[in-house]
Amino acid sequence: MNRILLTTCITAILTGCTSSVVRPSFDYAATSLGVYNSGLLNVGQLFVWDTETSTLTRLDEVPFPPAPTTRTNPTTLHASNISSLSFTAGIDSTVKANASAAIKENLSIRVQNGSREEYLNTIGLLATEINRRKAANEDVDRSWLLSQAAQQGSSLRYILVRGLVTSDKAELMAQNSSGAELSLIVPGGKGGTTKIDLSGEALASCSGSRSPCFLSLQVFQAYINESGNYDFEPVRGVATSQIADLLKSL
Repeated sequence: MNRILLTTCITAILTGCTSSVVRPSFDYAATSLGVYNSGLLNVGQLFVWDTETSTLTRLDEVPFPPAPTTRTNPTTLHASNISSLSFTAGIDSTVKANASAAIKENLSIRVQNGSREEYLNTIGLLATEINRRKAANEDVDRSWLLSQAAQQGSSLRYILVRGLVTSDKAELMAQNSSGAELSLIVPGGKGGTTKIDLSGEALASCSGSRSPCFLSLQVFQAYINESGNYDFEPVRGVATSQIADLLKSL
């Protein structure tokens, strides 16, 4: 992996190399604290994921208890391993790869007064909501695509927002950063350099008392249990970055 220089583009100009500027978007970025909640989703938000077509459909919010099962005491947290970013349209694949590696290696998000809030018994909450909707004469089989999702070999999975990291403020931090402008310089195309301009990223959806900054998500597969009712089992091994990419399509 190329080492990143926290410097200016003057070097590129002196050596006669070309330079360019890219501006990444952190919308639904994947991090060590979860997916950055740029869309301000709530706990209980449910999606159906077609793994065959890689499409995501937003369903309803499943009612969750007013208080989480667990909540950690507020402290300073750092979201690292930032990935699944979007870049300026038309960016060269080499530049994109270098920029993504630079951000993952050098950048983190510092979260002030951060608390992890998690809800347990999520399968029970799903079952309770299905029963409530059936009692209200809603065709939940159709509205939630349950009859399709529970078929053997179905490509449909469910994604549920099961927890949050809340905080009062989040800000980007770079290793060995100096000066007022936050930027990274990476190798560009054809021997030039590329400046990753981070100065415009305000992380606005993570500002204010106990803002829902990061999402914890759970993937389920539906099936019919021995009682003939819909049931769910967790699907393991789904990368956070894969879910982050799906959320970008909303």
